[in-house]
Amino acid sequence: MINHRPRFACLSLLAMLAATSAAHAYDFNSLSLLASQAEFKQVAEDLSATLAYKPMTSAEGLGITGFDINASVGATSLQSRDVIKRAAGNRDVPSALPTATVRVQKGLPLDIDIGAAYTVIPGSSASALSGEVKWAFIPGGTVTPAVAVRAFYTSMSGLGDVKLHSQGIDVSVSKGFALVTPYAGVGLVASKASTESGQWASESYTQGRVFAGVNVNLAVVNLGVEADETGKDTTLGVKLGWRF
Repeated sequence: MINHRPRFACLSLLAMLAATSAAHAYDFNSLSLLASQAEFKQVAEDLSATLAYKPMTSAEGLGITGFDINASVGATSLQSRDVIKRAAGNRDVPSALPTATVRVQKGLPLDIDIGAAYTVIPGSSASALSGEVKWAFIPGGTVTPAVAVRAFYTSMSGLGDVKLHSQGIDVSVSKGFALVTPYAGVGLVASKASTESGQWASESYTQGRVFAGVNVNLAVVNLGVEADETGKDTTLGVKLGWRF
């Protein structure tokens, strides 16, 4: 019999985070308090590093019948917290911006996986919707590691006057050892930020990305931790998933 407790845990975590987000503590809608175009770009870079798609999984493919349904929480250290605070109307924005994500990934033929994710910043109206395609062009085996290339796109909303989206590509490698699969990767995140009012000029920028993590598979339960550095911001995340 399939153990449904991981799925219930993911749904419970999502409900709790949704309730937390319902009471907005701050929103990023005070761009008039920024002092310069450079500060607008700093706000955009911190938000894109926080909300852009995080893989939270190894390079190996799920297989044609495989699914991975998981919930994760993370915290991103902000390089420009004082500027972000002003963009949020001088509210008390934490130095490590929290995120909560629900993610679904599905295996396809030819070691291709597709996935989608929904991320929120609890305590704010900010959210992001992401999609990914990953191809494990080296599937890996008993001796050899898996190597994959991934492309993703993220559209962010709830940022007041700010319009922000990101797209990126990365290459990752992983090797399973019994129940544990460590992985690491490098990539690029290209973003564009603008304001609907035209208060600030649009900004296009590319941030380098490095990440590493480990997945632990216990029957259908999948646990994971990941460290991600996008630009100058570091994100630490943990996930609980239902993988089969």
